[in-house]
Amino acid sequence: MDKKKSHYLVHGLFWKEQMHNANYHEAKKGNLCRINKTFEDADLSKARKEAFAYYQSLIDVLYEALGDSYTSDQQARIDLQTFLHAGCSKAKTRIGKMAFDDNLFNEIAVYWVNGTEKRLIHGIWYRPKEEQHQLDEQLALMGGNLIKEHAYYERHHLPIEDETLCDMTDLNLGFQFVLPTPFDWDGFVEDNLTKETPSLLHYMSQP
Repeated sequence: MDKKKSHYLVHGLFWKEQMHNANYHEAKKGNLCRINKTFEDADLSKARKEAFAYYQSLIDVLYEALGDSYTSDQQARIDLQTFLHAGCSKAKTRIGKMAFDDNLFNEIAVYWVNGTEKRLIHGIWYRPKEEQHQLDEQLALMGGNLIKEHAYYERHHLPIEDETLCDMTDLNLGFQFVLPTPFDWDGFVEDNLTKETPSLLHYMSQP
């Protein structure tokens, strides 16, 4: 992977407001917000900081719409679900005989992009209660990507101003150094881990 192509991307896909009307498929055309903003810099760590600052600005704007303010990443994952779910039973897209939940890919997230590879390193996403194991898959994927990102910085001798030691023993990886993100990694693992969580070793084995 060419380090010159390495950069960060903030991706957003969320509802501006909840919809409860019968004309859902017409209403959603102007109500679904899409964001793809790239951050590039010769100093990759600077691009990373700018990406996370922009991500936080989106979170703050959504809190303003709620008439509230941001307190923690953990609380935001609860409070902002209102923007990640349409609040409408008609939120389905049909492709042939298959019906897909329109909320499934909703998120506000930061990705580390290197060449053709796009890796999730932080974000808030839609959490269907009946599919809790999907959250664990995202968690395992995100943890593995953070470890790979840190290793990339070390391998290319990029400046690391700060790093966080995270307890990933429940994910079979012991303690790992990663670049800082807004959330409490240790608490996040403890709160959301289930028996169906895939091992991070699986994701670390991927190229």
